[in-house]
Amino acid sequence: MSRENDVSAVLQQYAAETGVHSVQKVEQDFVAVAQSVPAEHVTTGLAEAMHSEQTPPFEDMVGDSFERGSSELRAAMLKQLIDGASPAAVKPLIDDGLLPRQTNGSGHAAVPVDTALVEGLDAEVVRRLARAAAMEDPSIIDRMSEFFAVDPAAGRTLGGVALSVALGKIAAAR
Repeated sequence: MSRENDVSAVLQQYAAETGVHSVQKVEQDFVAVAQSVPAEHVTTGLAEAMHSEQTPPFEDMVGDSFERGSSELRAAMLKQLIDGASPAAVKPLIDDGLLPRQTNGSGHAAVPVDTALVEGLDAEVVRRLARAAAMEDPSIIDRMSEFFAVDPAAGRTLGGVALSVALGKIAAAR
């Protein structure tokens, strides 16, 4: 059986919703599919999952992923959120002392993101930022979906429910 047939068989399971899969199996299936189908299909599946009523709210998925991620993933995720959020979404977290403030060359506030920052950062801060960013600009969900799609190891931190729904959406689109 070819790799394409293997991926098709996996996706058929999720398209048919043939039962409950363990989180570990869903994560493995997601990585296998993400490595075998075009990235835009994975991005679309993840975005649809993040918008779905079958999954937790966007900010909870991102916050939970932040808790599960490595320091490097957490830093990259936070940077992606900050870069995609408006200054109005980031400012309350800076004002509350939850994120550091640094002035960039143009005099605008910037948040220096590195692994040292994320080591001590509570996931609730990330949830607040994700919630505020999505309320101001819902396209942040699509940008975060692309972030998780590009790196299947990052995507697998989203959890079984989100990945299961995403796999079902990918299957339906094929």
